[in-house]
Amino acid sequence: MAKIIATAENFSFGPAGKLVTVCRKLIEQGHELTFIGEGTAYQLASKLNFHKIYKFDTDSKEFMSWGEEIFKEADALLSSVDRSSVILAQRVGLPVIWLDMLFWWWDEIPEYLFDVDLYIQQNSVRNERNAKKYASKFKNMVVVGPILDTAFKSSKIKNQLLISFGGMEAAGWYEIGKDSNYPYTISELLLEKVDTNSYDKVILAGNEKITADLNAKFGNDKFIFGMLAHEQWLKAISESRDILINPGLEGPLDVISHERPMFFLPPYNSSAYVELDEFRARGIADKENSIHFADYFSYRDFVGRDLRKIMAEFLEELRKFESSPEILEDCAKRINDYLALPQAFKEEQVTRQKQFLNDLGGNGLDETVQLINDFLKNKGKVE
Repeated sequence: MAKIIATAENFSFGPAGKLVTVCRKLIEQGHELTFIGEGTAYQLASKLNFHKIYKFDTDSKEFMSWGEEIFKEADALLSSVDRSSVILAQRVGLPVIWLDMLFWWWDEIPEYLFDVDLYIQQNSVRNERNAKKYASKFKNMVVVGPILDTAFKSSKIKNQLLISFGGMEAAGWYEIGKDSNYPYTISELLLEKVDTNSYDKVILAGNEKITADLNAKFGNDKFIFGMLAHEQWLKAISESRDILINPGLEGPLDVISHERPMFFLPPYNSSAYVELDEFRARGIADKENSIHFADYFSYRDFVGRDLRKIMAEFLEELRKFESSPEILEDCAKRINDYLALPQAFKEEQVTRQKQFLNDLGGNGLDETVQLINDFLKNKGKVE
């Protein structure tokens, strides 16, 4: 079987979550996978049983020299939108598989990605704009449906509430305690103003460092803050009576694939803002089961603009949101109203969500793994 280096952009949990989803299947098939990464990507990926794991920043000045021999010994690179690892792989002649769940989001795509050996684009929100702009430039692009792991799906529903904050931070983009206090603000809101008396347990999931601090401040026998590994996360989704989730893309797609209803918390970065736009446009989010900054402030069109500028604009608006007691009070009321809605409403949610997933092409995990295996065979890396 093949020796594969796996990397993921250190941007919250999205890229690493997608990488882990694919790598779990590849490891099961006998491939030898080595992970290299840092930050939230490392936190999530390091919980999977990779053959080797290196905690190393692929964007550091030392990476190109440090990783050269490791890359030369491999059969392929599998990069979940980590660009630095692609540059090194192309330098040493290592075949590149590019896994892109953010094709819709890029304001620009560098030319060296046009030449990757296999470009797997996950069909998701708003892909049409960049498809028109870029798709013809790629030599080896294949589009698949959302790449989702349903291996841990359960029919047993526990009397628990799952609250997902996602990866919370993105190195070089925003930092909790400096650019945002989102998980602290929302945690206080949920614990002080949201009625959770009907639940036996409340799980608040997010990145390792921040949930440890939140657990020290707020945790008890009922309210449990922590980092969930891939399998734990999917089981928690499958078994939770209700789910409050940040409107990133990958976490909500996991919820949809497990046929559970959800309430979308306010966005915590600019891409989540756009994703919530799309969820509302597609009919799986409305004012009864989501909170958007546009419900309180003037709407902002972030699509296709410079990513650094829109993140700065978003963080400025997030600070306004966090500092308004009136808005936070209204948010608590809306969450309480949702949790009290009848089961029939939530079942209708699940029906709309299933249609949304079908519209995107259905689960693309098996196709993605088959594409990778066929690619490795064609390159002579496996028999």
